[in-house]
Amino acid sequence: MGDIMTLPEIVTIGIYNSRLAAKNTAESRERKTAMFEVELPIEAGGVSFIDGKAQNITTDMLICAKPGQMRHSKFPYSCYYVHMILSEGELYDTLSACPDFIQISDRDFFVELFKKLIKYHSADKTNGEIMLGSVLLELIYSITKDAKRNSLVSHTGSPSAVIKAIEYIKKNLAEDLSLGTVAAYVSLSPVHFHNTFKVAVGKTLHKFVEEQRLKAAVNLLVTSNMTLSEIAYTCGFSSQSYFSFAFKREMKTTPREYTKALNEMYEI
Repeated sequence: MGDIMTLPEIVTIGIYNSRLAAKNTAESRERKTAMFEVELPIEAGGVSFIDGKAQNITTDMLICAKPGQMRHSKFPYSCYYVHMILSEGELYDTLSACPDFIQISDRDFFVELFKKLIKYHSADKTNGEIMLGSVLLELIYSITKDAKRNSLVSHTGSPSAVIKAIEYIKKNLAEDLSLGTVAAYVSLSPVHFHNTFKVAVGKTLHKFVEEQRLKAAVNLLVTSNMTLSEIAYTCGFSSQSYFSFAFKREMKTTPREYTKALNEMYEI
């Protein structure tokens, strides 16, 4: 088995849009892939076919086609893409084991990765090559992480419930996010949802919600002039005192001390 740090040879990176590249064409020709083709759809619509399996294209999925597969698409289709060559080694084995269609947990994160790939690929080779390799490894790691999560969730029979719940949580941090409430939102019983969520995410709903609320609170501490009580309310904590308690437990410092340390660090 090859060295895990042997990076793929990147053939091309960019953005594809069938409306521009294949005007007045309803469907691409079937072809045999010669390399790994990783694509992140930009918009919903169209259908992707890999080895005869059809998948409706959505924005919360990622396509990972492998060398030797037969594929074509029904248009419209637009995507970020990276095509790369790997012939052996751990990265080859890792990507080969991934599903062809992967439901992703954080689309914005993947969009940023692809934008960085495009940026560093077009940069001066000396300055961009190290960063390009770093982002490419992060992309492969993130793909395999979501692929593993897909596999775990599939055993519960509710692969979309966790994604739907996570999206709801992130958009409604100030609301009631108890187990019963979120389970009802995704139409599962509390017990079934608890087991589904814990297997997929690796932590309980309560722990995940608190982490998301703390993440939002840290952002507000840094970027806003809100008081601690306003931040606590905005991020869904029951009180300022509980917010301070949870913050110190996780960050090992109080919100005020955290803000003070940041201000001193960047004082000019």
